[in-house]
Amino acid sequence: MEAIDTKELDSNFKFEIAEQEGGEGILKCFACGSCTARCPEMDVDEAWNARNVIRKALLGLREEVLSSEFIWICSSHHRCLEKCPQEVDVKGLMNQIRDERLKDEMIEDKTGKKLKKSMDPSFKYELAETEQGEGIYSCFSCGTCTAGCPERELDPLYSPRKVIKTTLLGMKDKVYSNKFVEICSTHNRCFEQCPQGVEIPKLMYAIREIAVDEGYSKEDHEDVR
Repeated sequence: MEAIDTKELDSNFKFEIAEQEGGEGILKCFACGSCTARCPEMDVDEAWNARNVIRKALLGLREEVLSSEFIWICSSHHRCLEKCPQEVDVKGLMNQIRDERLKDEMIEDKTGKKLKKSMDPSFKYELAETEQGEGIYSCFSCGTCTAGCPERELDPLYSPRKVIKTTLLGMKDKVYSNKFVEICSTHNRCFEQCPQGVEIPKLMYAIREIAVDEGYSKEDHEDVR
């Protein structure tokens, strides 16, 4: 492990996170590790460590935190919140850290106007405002929809969970170019099995409608699954 150079620490980083709704819990964390011990993501990859990310944020290791893969894959299972002695909402913290990362993704065009380089954090809000897409907020990415999806018999890469996850992350181009958005059928197996009652076909319909309204052309993008 490399030594930490205190001159490179951003002491204001934790306060930037704490000022945002959902991020205030970072100042209550004393790094006991209860969140990590209960995290199902750790079963997938030991490097996905909530305690590690929060600790680095508190120290001011801004670049290391913003480059962490965990801030993108943290899901709303809330096992960590149930066990945290300080009632820190880890998911809320990861959301705010992602928003800080997205700020860094902004670029300027020739006129000086700020543009999003690759992600649009407002995409999920745009979808949720439609009648068909309002269920997006109920999903916590458990994967039940994907496990029971008959489209996977055609191609194992077809995954409604992936579409929803990339939507929540604001990866609009990847969502629009995902072939599953087009081939999703209204068999409703996912709806019957979803613990949150999310109607996947309606979400896919809403995404297609937004893509059409924005003039999205499939010919200009590579198919993503």
